[in-house]
Amino acid sequence: MEIMKPEILSRETIKPSSLTPHSQRIYKISVIDKLSSGFDVAIIIFYQNKEGNNSSISSGLKKSLSETLTHYYPLAGRFKDAATVECNDEGAYFTEARVDSRLQEFLKHHDDPDLNLFMPDERQESGSLLHLQITYFSCGGIAIGMRMCHMLADIAGASAFINDWATISAGKEVSVSVSAELTQFFPPPPDSLTITEAVPYKGNLVRKKFIFDSTKLDKLKTKATQSRVENPTRVQVVAALIYRCAVSAASKLSSSGFLKPSVLTQVVNLRERIIPPLPEKSFGNIVWVYNIPTAQESEIEFPALVGQLKAELSHFCDTVGKKFTGKELIQLLFMKEAETLSNNNNHHVDKYTFTSWCRSSLYQADFGWGNPIWLSPAGIATKNVICLNDTREGGGIEAFVALEQQEMAVFERDEELLQFCYLH
Repeated sequence: MEIMKPEILSRETIKPSSLTPHSQRIYKISVIDKLSSGFDVAIIIFYQNKEGNNSSISSGLKKSLSETLTHYYPLAGRFKDAATVECNDEGAYFTEARVDSRLQEFLKHHDDPDLNLFMPDERQESGSLLHLQITYFSCGGIAIGMRMCHMLADIAGASAFINDWATISAGKEVSVSVSAELTQFFPPPPDSLTITEAVPYKGNLVRKKFIFDSTKLDKLKTKATQSRVENPTRVQVVAALIYRCAVSAASKLSSSGFLKPSVLTQVVNLRERIIPPLPEKSFGNIVWVYNIPTAQESEIEFPALVGQLKAELSHFCDTVGKKFTGKELIQLLFMKEAETLSNNNNHHVDKYTFTSWCRSSLYQADFGWGNPIWLSPAGIATKNVICLNDTREGGGIEAFVALEQQEMAVFERDEELLQFCYLH
């Protein structure tokens, strides 16, 4: 099925409905925010047929966005320098488009690159920290594509923004209280810190979606518990299986044919894991990672990986949570990262990064048209990045896996993998 390119209807800038107070005009990013330089939080959300015409929906979305930006005021600002956002109310870029296609047909027959048709332009060229695109399907369906500067928020912060915008748009009461800038917890980046911005992978990158339904997840958990791993989570068993099969695929294609030294990197939301916990709507990047290096066949056995993921998370929470004292925490985190890099500096190490959107509340974002019928991360242009998200029903997991083309060809045929999921 040929996917038609949407027709752009309008482009404009939406400014906050109220001016940002002078006391809040300068927003300092933290050292962890700085580590996300060059990335966007890119999301596309699809909604079924809605009530009302496009004109009334358009005006409602713009009005509610303006009101929401008053609370999420850094998103309407511009970078003043490498560590400071000037909250000058210049606004967010807002694009509207239409496409002569039916939403359900698109969702049934699209390929992953087709999602980019419904995403706004690259954000960096305009200086805007938030780009949105609303696309109207001929059947009445709607797609909302978003690019948010990752230095301002992680997926939890982006989810809070989308949900509050949706709630305001639906005409409901919402308590929006975005926590203050994170430099009160994490120090600002030192002048000496230089970050190499991400460069899109120039090889043949392929991203595909693998679906683990709730029944298969139960079987996968049982496989882990039979090897004495107690109460593994959905994310842990899926990450372990995907990592095992991806490393195996890369090793089969290597010139030596032996297992390639690799690292499983798991991104962790710190909000509920520190003592005391931070508010749910704490805005910024409140995440870190822990690493599991592997170099032996025994280390990529499925039960061993699940056990490692579980044990490392527990150790991570015990150390990071109890060390949450600003600079002391940062020193601990960077020390751990340096130790991992040092342990692997004599090898060419493949890194597989897992990030989880599960339990993010994105499927609860109701603009007045009902909950989303599907949503997806967009714009993953980095090799070996795996994003895990809830299925719409909530019990399963959709795994968006980005691998080099030849490695994907081996990975997607792995018999062990396909016992527990199917390729969409």
